[in-house]
Amino acid sequence: MHHGLRILAAAAALALAAAPAHARVTISSAATQNMSCSGGVCAPTATKAVLNVGDLESLLASGNVTVTTTGAGVQALNIHLLAPLSWATSGALTLDARRSVSVLQPVSILGLSGLTLTTHDGGKTGELSFRRRGNVTFANLQSSLVVNGAAYTLVGDIASLAGGIAANPRGNFALASEYDAKGDGTYTSSPISTTFYGNFDGLGNTISQLKIDTVQAGAVGFFGVVNGGQLRDIRIRGAHVTGRNKEAQQVGILLGDNYGGVIAHSFSSGLVRANGRFDSEVGGLVGSHGGYQGQATGVISNSYSSATVVGDSNTGRGYGSAGGLVGTASDNSLIENFHASGTVTASVDFYAGGLVGNDEFEISDCYATGNVTVGAWGGDSGPPASAGGLVGYVFEATIENSYATGKVLGGSGTNVGGLFGVTLGSTITSVYSTGSPSGGSYVGGLVGYVNDNGYVTYFESSYWDTDTSGVTDLSQGAGNFADDPGITGLTTAQFQSGLPTGFDSAVWAENPAINGGLPYLIDNPPTK
Repeated sequence: MHHGLRILAAAAALALAAAPAHARVTISSAATQNMSCSGGVCAPTATKAVLNVGDLESLLASGNVTVTTTGAGVQALNIHLLAPLSWATSGALTLDARRSVSVLQPVSILGLSGLTLTTHDGGKTGELSFRRRGNVTFANLQSSLVVNGAAYTLVGDIASLAGGIAANPRGNFALASEYDAKGDGTYTSSPISTTFYGNFDGLGNTISQLKIDTVQAGAVGFFGVVNGGQLRDIRIRGAHVTGRNKEAQQVGILLGDNYGGVIAHSFSSGLVRANGRFDSEVGGLVGSHGGYQGQATGVISNSYSSATVVGDSNTGRGYGSAGGLVGTASDNSLIENFHASGTVTASVDFYAGGLVGNDEFEISDCYATGNVTVGAWGGDSGPPASAGGLVGYVFEATIENSYATGKVLGGSGTNVGGLFGVTLGSTITSVYSTGSPSGGSYVGGLVGYVNDNGYVTYFESSYWDTDTSGVTDLSQGAGNFADDPGITGLTTAQFQSGLPTGFDSAVWAENPAINGGLPYLIDNPPTK
C-alpha cells in the first residue's frame, strides 16, 4: 500500500509479474499520459506513463505532490526526469520508485521547500542517479532533503561541509548547489580532514577549480579518509591536487584513502600528482581503496575519471602505484562499471595502470583508454616496475569483462603489457587489449610478465589485437614465455566480426558505430 492508494492483491500480483523492464514514469515536456493525479498523489494507470513537467509544477504551486510508480493494479518500476523542473513555492515533492530514480535534467528548488527521493521501494534493485545534465539545487539551505528515509543536512560550500563533518562525522550531508572553489585559494591539507563515517551526496553538482598542495603525510584529497561511509553523485572538475610528503601518501582528487566505503556515480578531472619518495599511491579518483580484512568491502561503481595522473620522485626505497582511477586497490575492494581516460605517467619503481596501479582484489565491467608510461626499474629488491593498459601489477585478484586501449611504455628493466604489466596468482576472464606495449625487459600483447612462482594465474577468453598492438607473434600474449594458455591474439577484423569466444552477449555487444566496431560493455558503454 503506497500513499493511500488501495491495490487489489490479485491485480497487483498480476501487474508485478507482467511489468516489462522498461516500465517507467517519465517526467518530461510531453503531454501527460496514463497518469492519474488526485489528492496530491500522481500514480500511473499503465506501466508506461508520462507526467508533463508543467503540470507537475502547477500541482507544486498549490501543495505537496508525490509521484509514485505504483498505481491501482499497475506497477511501473522507475522514475526518469527528462525535463528541467523548478518551483518557488513551499510545496514539497516526493519521487517514490519501486526501483530507480534517474535525474537527467536540472531540478531547481527556489524557495523554502522539500524533496524526498525513495528508491527500491519494494523492488529488489534500484538506485538514485544523476546523469547528463541532471542535478538538484536548493536556494534555501533550510529546505528538507530525505533520501531513502534518511534526512540530509544541506551545505552550500566546502567550509560548511568541513565544519559539519567535524561536528558530526557520522552524519548525512548534501551539496545544495554548484561550487567554484577558485576563491578558496590553495588548500594545504585535505579540505575534509575529519575521517568520515557518514553519507555525502553531491546531488549531481560540480565542485570546480579545487586546488590542494600539501606536504601532509597520509591521505590527501577532497576527502582525506572515508571509513565505511559513502560518497556519491559528486563531480569534481578542473582539480589540481599535489602531495609532496617525503614518505608514504595516498593521493586522489575525490578521496585519499577508502576503508570499506562506497564511491558511486562520481567523476573527476584535472591533474593529480604524488611527489613523495616512498610508497606513494596516486589515482585519478582515489589514492588507496580497500576494505576491512574479512569485513566490509570497499566499492567503487558507476564512476569515471579523465584526470591526468603523475607519480614521480620515487627513489627506489619502495614501490609507488599510479592509476587512472585508483593507485592501489587492496584486499576486500571491488571496482565495477568504471572507466578512466586520463594519461598515467610514473617514474622509477612504480606500478602504473590506465585504471589501477596495483590491484589485489576484484575488477569487473571496466575499461581504460589513457596512455600509460612507467620509468625504469631502480634495482630495488622487490619485483620490477611494471605498466599495463588496465592494471600495472595484479596480485591474487579476479578481473573479468574489462578492456584497455591505451599505449603502454616501460623503461629499462620493466614489465609491459597491453592490459597488465604483471599477473601473479589471479583469475582473468573475458578481457582484451588493443594498445601497443613497448620498452621494458618483458613485453607481451596482453601481459608483460606472468609470475607463476608458487602462484598460478588462470587466463580464460583473454585476447589482444595483433594489428593495433604491434605484437604480431601469436605466441607472445605473455612477454616472459611463449603460448600462455588462455591468451589469444586476434586481428582487428576478427575482433569486429563478432564477439570473441567466451564473451557473454548479455554483457558485451558489437556495433560498427560504437567503439570502432570492437566489443564494448553494454552497461558501461564508451563515452561519445
